[in-house]
Formats: sequence, C-alpha cells, structure tokens
Amino acid sequence: MKRFLFLLLLVCQLVNLSAQNTTYFYGRDKVQSKNETAALYSVQIFDDCTYVTIELVPTKNRSRMTFFTSPYTYIQAESVKLPLLGALSSDGTSYHSCTIYDNWGWENVKKGEAYHYTLVFSGRIPAGITSFSLIDDYSEYHGYCFKNYTINNPNANATAYDEISVRQNIDMNNDGIVGIYEGINEQGYKLGCIKHDNTYYFIYLGSKTNKSWWKVGDVKAILRPSATAGLFKADWYMEDKSTNSDVYVIFERGQMKTIMPNEETGYLKMYPSSSPSNANTPSREAQKWSGSGFALFNGYITTNYHVIEGAKSIYIKGIKGNFSIPYEATVVASDKHNDLALLKINDHRFTGFGNIPYRVKIATADVGEEIFVLGYPLTTTMGDEVKLTTGVISSKTGFKGDVSLYQISAPIQPGNSGGPLFDGQGNLIGIVNAKHTQAENVGYAIKTSYLQNLIESVTSSSILPNNNQVSEMALTGKVKTIKNFVYMIECSNQPSSSNNRASYNAYNTNNNDITVNNPIYAAVRNNGALKITQVQVSDNYTKIKFEYTNLYASDGWCSIDPSAYIISNDTGKKYSMIRAEGIPTSPQAHYFSRQYEKLYFTLIFPALPKNTAQFSFIETEDSEWRFYNIKLQ
Repeated sequence: MKRFLFLLLLVCQLVNLSAQNTTYFYGRDKVQSKNETAALYSVQIFDDCTYVTIELVPTKNRSRMTFFTSPYTYIQAESVKLPLLGALSSDGTSYHSCTIYDNWGWENVKKGEAYHYTLVFSGRIPAGITSFSLIDDYSEYHGYCFKNYTINNPNANATAYDEISVRQNIDMNNDGIVGIYEGINEQGYKLGCIKHDNTYYFIYLGSKTNKSWWKVGDVKAILRPSATAGLFKADWYMEDKSTNSDVYVIFERGQMKTIMPNEETGYLKMYPSSSPSNANTPSREAQKWSGSGFALFNGYITTNYHVIEGAKSIYIKGIKGNFSIPYEATVVASDKHNDLALLKINDHRFTGFGNIPYRVKIATADVGEEIFVLGYPLTTTMGDEVKLTTGVISSKTGFKGDVSLYQISAPIQPGNSGGPLFDGQGNLIGIVNAKHTQAENVGYAIKTSYLQNLIESVTSSSILPNNNQVSEMALTGKVKTIKNFVYMIECSNQPSSSNNRASYNAYNTNNNDITVNNPIYAAVRNNGALKITQVQVSDNYTKIKFEYTNLYASDGWCSIDPSAYIISNDTGKKYSMIRAEGIPTSPQAHYFSRQYEKLYFTLIFPALPKNTAQFSFIETEDSEWRFYNIKLQ
C-alpha cells in the first residue's frame, strides 16, 4: 500500500504542451548492451520542460524488456543543468518514477523492432544553447547516457544591436525613457532600452553573472504601454529565455523598476547622464581631459572608466607614433565598478595598429616581480612623449585589500590612468588606475582577469594579444617596441563634429535593412565546425555573423584571412572584407583551451545591393571556409 501511494505522489500532469524545438537523431548512434542496443532518438524543448526520447532495439526475442534511469539523471547543456522529473506516461500528459525498482517496460518484444521511452526534465534548454548531454552518474545503477550531442536550438532573441548602436538609437530617441540601465540585484543585468517603430525594447548588454546563452544584442523584453505614463507591461524573457508576460516596468526620475510575482528589481540609469536639454538652454562650457590606453586586436583599446566618464567625444592619439592625427573612438563596453572601459576605433582613416608585440597575461603576478608602466601623465606640462616608470609588485591586493588590484611601487601621475602595466618579460599584466595620495610611490593597477571578463561580456577574448615578441629584449628595447601601441586618450564633454566616423559602424537597424537568421546555403566546404547564424544587409554594409566550434581535443585554433570576400551570385561582383570582429586576422590566431569551445565572430563587408537573391562567402580559394549560394530572398 505504501508503494502505491508513493507512485501516486510522483504522477504529475503536463498540460498544453507544444514543443518549440525538436531535434531528431533517429537512433543513429548506438550503445550496445547485453540484450539490446540503445540510442538517443529525439530532444524536444517546451516552455517549461524538456523531453528526451530513447530508442531500445532488442537483439533477440524476449518475454520482457525494461527501461530505467536513476533519480539523479540530468541534462547538461553548457552550464545549465535540468533535473529529471520522471518518465512520460502512456497517456502523454503525466510522468512517473522510472527507477530500476519500478520495472517499467514492454512484454514479448521482438528482435530488431524499435521501442521508445521518454524522460521528462524540469525546465527548458535556453535558446541559443546547442550542446546537449544526458548524464546519469548514480553509483549504484544508472540508465543510458549520451554526451556531446548538438541540438537544433537557435537563438530567436538575436538582433544586430550592440552597445554602439544602442547608444546611437538612444541619442536619436532620447525621450527620458530610452537609456542604458544596470540592475542593482545579484544578477546585475545591463540593459539598453531602445525605441523602434514606436515600440520600446530592452536589449541585453551584459550581466554580473556568466550566462553564456545570453549574447549582446539579444532582446530581453518587449514593452506594451498602459494608460499611465511611465508604466508598461512587458513580455519579459527570463534567465532561461522563457517568456513571462506578467511583468510590469516603471520608469521614474532616472530609475527603472521591474515587478513580477514575488520579485521586484531596481535599475539605475547609466546613460545618458541627463535628460535631453532644452533648445533654449546654453550648452555646458567645453571641457577636455586625457588619459592613457593601449591596443588590443581588431581596433579595440582599453582604458579606465573614469577616463572616459562623461565624455561626449573620444579621440586616440599616438597610433603608429603619429600624434598629429586624432582617431575617433566609441565606448563598446564599460565596468564602472572595476574602472575599466573598452573602446573601438570608429574612423574611416584607421588602417590598423600593426603587429602588437606583447601578450596579455591573465595569471596573477607574484609579489616582488619587477614591473614597468608606460603612459602619458601631465601632458600639458610634460609633453606628449610616452613616459616610463619602473618598480615592483608590492602586494597582490589593492586599497583596503581589494583583490581586483595590484599595489605597485612605480610612480603614478594624473594621465597615467588607463595605461598598461608590464612585468619584466614584457607581458601586459594590469591596467593602471590610481595612486595613493597619502603615501609615497604607492599606486594601483587592475588585474587583467577583470579586463578579460569585460571583453567576454561583449565579444570574444580572442581580441587579447597573445604573442610576446619582446621578452628577450633589454628594457630600452621593450619600451622602444611597445610605445607605439600605448596611446593618449583625449576626451571632451562636447559631441564630435568630425566627419571621419566610419560609415560601416552605423549598426542601427531600420525598416529597409535585410536580416536573415540561420540562412540557407546550398553547399559549404568545411567539417561542420563553422556555420553562419545571421546575415544583415544595410545601406552601408553587409554584416555576417558566424559561430565556430573547436572540434579538436587539443591545439585547436582559428583566424580569418584578411583577403576574405563575398561575391554576388547575381552580378559576379566581389566585395572585400572591411573588418573582422571577435576573431584575429592572419597571421595572428585565436587558440582554444578545450574541445567544443565556441567562438562567435562577425565579418563586415561593403553593402550588397538590396535586391541580391544569393551570394557566396570565400575566405580564400583553398580555404575550407567557403559558403555558396547563401540565400537572402
């Protein structure tokens, strides 16, 4: 009787289920046991649960064949773990326990016939995660396991927005609601509120916690206005990307609040810093200031947040040793708490930094290591020549024991902020950010691991230089080689009046843009590791987003040849690559740390005609990265 009651308690109802994505494997990869073969048959993803169907084929006629799995069975999809609820009942609307003691199965099974059972798991695999493993690691007994499968689970939330284009949209529609907001809870979402076709959207720009399935540019919410000003109801995409339509959003005096059942979250408005000014109000007095920064791959530059805070325009001086040409830059990402900012050159005159000679080292340096600092302090009195100071790592923690900082003995002056900290071998190990005003020769620098975290929130860590070419040089040689990659960052509280901004950086989407997610292509010469996830054609550029999976157990790497091009199938015209984002160009390379690690990157080309039906992408004529007949219409 107790056994009967226990089973009744485990039976639960599943109602109104409709699979959003289904991947069929049709039992193609077999696992052989004594009396049967087993295989993964399908994975079905619903709003609040996931079905996994397993196929069993007996190797001989049997009076009974059973199936079971332990209660500790789970789905592992990247960092997401979904626990087992039970096995799907024959009515298709409930589930039950399926341990080895429950004796579920079939009578009088026939050799070679296929039999199926379905396991039900709590929660859904978030959209965009395509890796799948079924794991049962119970020590006493366990069911069948299937590891490292790829499922069809496209990221339906993706858009072409990044932080640059979000800010552009905000600047064009600054009505007091649009802006960049940061949550004050432990998740700490960074969201861009934009306005498109009179509808407000929240665009995901980052978070405090690592959620690999959320990408910069994903839609976080769609707002619906109410009869009350500043109050909206929202279709809110939860952490697992399921939709919650019972969410309210309130905007009030530079703050935002989201209200959902049993939860309220406050957000602070971080951009723009104030409401749009009245046309009759005189502008603030022009102010200029400067700091230091250094080069990363693909036109990216790092500096301190406090260097660019409040800046309406940012210029970079000293590229290739030339201080007469200031290059316009924009903020791609920032971390106010850790005082970091990631910039990108946004100037059509920019042709690259050259061969960056240092490596960004993530491992923590030891106390006593020799270090040197390069930067541009006190430029009004000391001039625009790069300045060198030397010292040692005094402590692995900073002011009041801050673990994100090094304490260094190298003298630091105003203007050094944002400059690089190198160890004795010429590895870049920190970003200078402050000096102790009440102590002699006590400065602080942010550890590079925090820069890596910021970079990975918006792009790939492959933009970090990884080739030290100066380790064997004397200090004078190191400084002479490195100085052309350390820059002066000039900021102003006045908007830029320059006409040098690169037109292909205008990534804001309009109604005339063509965007195709997961496009169809007739042929592709690669081993399946590379796929196109999106193509966008605007008036100014053609933008192709890729996803690359490292299939090698070790020594995996990739790069893009700078001669890559696209060709219109309609006209035969070639369009050479303008720029690569998230992947280094040859001879530089991105090296993977593990098998099945993914790299997301974007290639930018001149604009194809809007009436183009098909085009092809060719890295080089002998490359495996060749996609043919990519359909736009």
